[in-house]
Amino acid sequence: MYTLPSHLSPGARDLIPRMLIVDPMKRITIPEIRQHPWFQAHLPRYLAVPPPDTMQQAKKIDEEILQEVVKRGFDRNQLIESLRNRIQDEATVAYYLLLDNRFRVSSGYLGSEFRESMEYNQAHQNEMAVSAAIHRYPGHGGQMDYQGKVAAYSGVEKKWALGLQSRAHPREIMTEVLKALQELNVGWKKIGHYNMKCMWNPGLIGHEGMANDVIHGNHCFGDESRIIENDTKKMKTVVKFEVQLYKTTEEKYLLDLQRLHGPQFLFLDLCAAFLAQLRVL
Repeated sequence: MYTLPSHLSPGARDLIPRMLIVDPMKRITIPEIRQHPWFQAHLPRYLAVPPPDTMQQAKKIDEEILQEVVKRGFDRNQLIESLRNRIQDEATVAYYLLLDNRFRVSSGYLGSEFRESMEYNQAHQNEMAVSAAIHRYPGHGGQMDYQGKVAAYSGVEKKWALGLQSRAHPREIMTEVLKALQELNVGWKKIGHYNMKCMWNPGLIGHEGMANDVIHGNHCFGDESRIIENDTKKMKTVVKFEVQLYKTTEEKYLLDLQRLHGPQFLFLDLCAAFLAQLRVL
């Protein structure tokens, strides 16, 4: 049971109970919500148009983006094969980053609608005068006009980056990463100079030794046979992920954690605990 606040409008009081119906067959659907009078009132244009089918877009290979990736030294045929088989490697990561950058707010779907909304909200603000020498970062929504000015909304978006950035030495970063993994009882094995595959099972107790098992001779961290858990009953809570350290163009190092297997929310909990353990990032 619940009570609706008295300040809600009649439209909201009609819509909310229909959204909270437990029976999925009787609950209001997304198309019905979009047609509801409360939703239709003062609806911005960018919400009135349904978004494109991202799954269909993912199946299509953009020739222009493909050429951009090939120019960066990747093999065209191998890239196409990796994209079709949904294989994640450096080439496909570069492809999807460039593709995502194209469909930022500054262009493509929703571009003009977002700009219209931002301009309306900031109609009483002065335009920011900028030098003609300012370089436009990829992914920013602002665009220079012929007078060397940029609309006020350009300051809304900031340059974005994936992962955790640090200016510390790579060896120092990896040392702190291993310490954090050890504190969290995470098992790992080295698969590259700055690349590790890890496994964490919150249901296991007394596995501190797995993280401490370091073979100094060949720099292999952990025994693979011990990382693979044979108890199928506990595999449901096992989180497997990969840690990779990259060097950026700004003389910074970027640490990326990618989930390979396991519950998404447990992985997010692990990431939060991992961040709390780090000391140099």
